Amino acid sequence: PKWYSHEHEMPELLDQFVYGIPELHREALKSADLISSAGCMATTTILGLWPLYQAGVADLSKPIVTEAKTGSSGSGGSPNLASHHPERAAVMRSFKPTGHRHSAEIIQELTFDGNVPEIAFSATSVEAVRGILATSHVYLKEPMTDKEVWAIYRKAYKDEPFLRVVKESSGIHRYPEPKILSGSNYCDVGFERDPDSNRLVVMAALDNLMKGASGQAVQAFNIRMGYEETCGIDFPGLHPI
Repeated sequence: PKWYSHEHEMPELLDQFVYGIPELHREALKSADLISSAGCMATTTILGLWPLYQAGVADLSKPIVTEAKTGSSGSGGSPNLASHHPERAAVMRSFKPTGHRHSAEIIQELTFDGNVPEIAFSATSVEAVRGILATSHVYLKEPMTDKEVWAIYRKAYKDEPFLRVVKESSGIHRYPEPKILSGSNYCDVGFERDPDSNRLVVMAALDNLMKGASGQAVQAFNIRMGYEETCGIDFPGLHPI
């Protein structure tokens, strides 16, 4: 009720579902009878932060602060005033500064050994039709070099077909950018260290209609049925559009 304003109608089934992010639960998905598709903003945020919390380098005494920007398709297929073109065009609108329901999924997936992180999550609507960019601020337990942070992400994602670490020193696409990922099942993750503190800024981007929804569902289905994991979803994207 905290996140969805009503009691779960079949709580006895909760333990039977596997959370459908393949990068985190691939082995469990192979034999799952029930799969729960992950939320789009939850997927973006989790994939950006999961390696840090799995490695135990994040300072749990301080909250994660995440701001996620999302396109209009994130509102679903039912039209409403907020998604009506004259209202939505050219907008940058805070629509859920606190209490976003995807916070629960983020907390669940970043909890290791009973250590529950605190998340301060905000969501903002932007003019784009599709795409999410989640920017998270995390404090590290100890100072780390870029090389050490890179090593954590490489260890976690080096064999993943749809995860890429994007951190360039020059150019216009130095960090993850949703526009580049439009139509693809990729999630790009990048980071930047704050030289004046132990703060790490983590950026993650994806297409909310693909890796944030149907593409990830097909990926989980492929794993469950024993198909090639990338079958039907290895489209490189639509950039430039």
